[in-house]
Amino acid sequence: MRRGTFIIILFAFLVCLTTFPLILKIGTHIPGFFSTDEPYGALWDSWRISNSFDNGLGFKHSDFIAYPFGYDLYVSAFFSFLWIGITYVLSIITTPVLTYNLQVLTNLFLSAVFTYLLVFKLTKNRFSAIFSGVIFAFCPYQFVRGWQHLGLTYNQWIPLALFAAISLREAGTLRVKILFLISLLLALSFDFSVMYFTAVTVSLLIIYTLIYKWRIKLFRNRLLFRDDWVYLKKIVVLSALAFVILMPQFFPIIKNVFKLSSSTQAQAINAYHRPFEDLFEQSAKPLSYLLPSTAHPLFGKFTEQYVGTQAYGVSFTEHTLYLGWVPLILAFVAFRRWRKGKKLRDSPQKAGAVKEEINLRDSPQRAGTVKLEINLRDSPPKAGTVPMDFYIGFFVFLAITTWLFSQPPWWNLFGFKIYLPSFFMYKILPMYRAYCRFGIVLMLAIAVLAGFGLKFVLEKRKNRTAKAGMFILLCALVLFEFWNYPPFKVIEVSKFPAAYNWLREEPAGIVIAEYPLDARDQNEFYKYYQVRHNKKMINGSIRGTYANKVIQEAIQLSDLRTAGILKWLGVRYVLVHQDRYLNTELIELKEELSKINKNHGLKLIKSFPAEQCPKEDEMCIQKTGPIDVYEVVAEPLKPKE
Repeated sequence: MRRGTFIIILFAFLVCLTTFPLILKIGTHIPGFFSTDEPYGALWDSWRISNSFDNGLGFKHSDFIAYPFGYDLYVSAFFSFLWIGITYVLSIITTPVLTYNLQVLTNLFLSAVFTYLLVFKLTKNRFSAIFSGVIFAFCPYQFVRGWQHLGLTYNQWIPLALFAAISLREAGTLRVKILFLISLLLALSFDFSVMYFTAVTVSLLIIYTLIYKWRIKLFRNRLLFRDDWVYLKKIVVLSALAFVILMPQFFPIIKNVFKLSSSTQAQAINAYHRPFEDLFEQSAKPLSYLLPSTAHPLFGKFTEQYVGTQAYGVSFTEHTLYLGWVPLILAFVAFRRWRKGKKLRDSPQKAGAVKEEINLRDSPQRAGTVKLEINLRDSPPKAGTVPMDFYIGFFVFLAITTWLFSQPPWWNLFGFKIYLPSFFMYKILPMYRAYCRFGIVLMLAIAVLAGFGLKFVLEKRKNRTAKAGMFILLCALVLFEFWNYPPFKVIEVSKFPAAYNWLREEPAGIVIAEYPLDARDQNEFYKYYQVRHNKKMINGSIRGTYANKVIQEAIQLSDLRTAGILKWLGVRYVLVHQDRYLNTELIELKEELSKINKNHGLKLIKSFPAEQCPKEDEMCIQKTGPIDVYEVVAEPLKPKE
């Protein structure tokens, strides 16, 4: 009990430390960095849920964006009922900022805890288990996802599903079956990528189980295959049950994958048929795994010079896949021991021999020495034992396979194409394109192997103090490799530009439009500003909808016809962000800004100067360029049908 409490406190402390100073500003800041506006969409959705609840509005439809037509939510894409339920409850009892932060921090904590449980089950070594938990939970991939994609922070379900699947292999009790079913329900209930990763990981465990010692199973003891098929049956039945339970949330995918995947052209906005070319850009590159994160305070600048190259990749987030040299070295130690044992196992055995015991310390046996027992004729050891040979081999297999999954559709070597998994998987799942994200599964495999490696290294130390010292040193080295501040990666989101404070005081019920108009993709900043001003707006429409078709005719604000369409839509005020027109290389946008004040259908009523963040070393949403507010005074003009 004391050990469990200590481990919980340790991981909680590390979560606070690695995300510092978020814990001190949890109600006003979110984790984030400069290159994305995606977190603001999650914050807006939390506010929308709370606002709908408070005002008795519909949950699935909202006209706060894409006014007056509104926007149907949760009907055309994969949405988890469990995730929606959690967000709904948190949104009602907390603030949008707390709702976001609680998810990010909890996910990091659970990633550490579930990895600890998995590795402790395999190694029976707490140092190894804690070490692996630190590697997986606090790797750079986890942080960049917390800064950009909330859904991709739910990686804790992957080690939990593996823990449950391994437990199911060793013991088929009702409690273990329920655990595995729950782990699947959780893995399938948050983000599509996490669902995909978990399905592939569990499938690879099944495949490895079937091929493990296949020659012995096929030629010497075919009854072993029966055990494999019994295990496979459990997996299939429980997986099918999980799918049936969650079937309602998969209806949009099943319905639209046939409707949109084959009948419409592949494009970035088609959630069910992504462009094949994206698989090359969003695949892992060699240096993605080997160079520290660009956020590292010492080595980040070195890595930045490779961003945009074929050796590293084009994205600061997608290609932040650094595995760490300390984990890689210890994973290699585990691999080397496993290969050494495999060579001994493959050597000629004495007649009638059933077991070969390999002393992992390569020294005379002492009390407490851990041995690797390889059963040459029977099925894997009975429930409760740890078949390290099998599991080290599996995680080596998992590491290699997921590394291949993260690669582009093919390698072009000397004029020959070598096709890789993403090429074939695209034919099955054309909606998925970011295969570099399989790097998190590779990270899990490396973390587990590093745990084994640490176990083997510590076994050579006689003194417990020396073991503890080495463990602490290695943990510190890993945390240093994965470090991400200064500067701090938090954003102040509680203070808004003055224009929105003014707009908040305007009469309820008025409608606004923000320009430049987000006619191609939703501007998440515009949506989040709504949290402050509480006014409906025509922004936020989705391409392919009638609302978006209408605003396509209102892109040029300098056109008198645009002012008429805005009046027809019910817009009273137009907020013009000057910096969004000027900070571009497009001459036509700069010229458009100079013509807006000449539109007789618009009347300038307010001008707000540029603002900066209160603290120079801290990012914030208050920072903005000049904002002009126009009142729409044109006669209503109905857009073309």
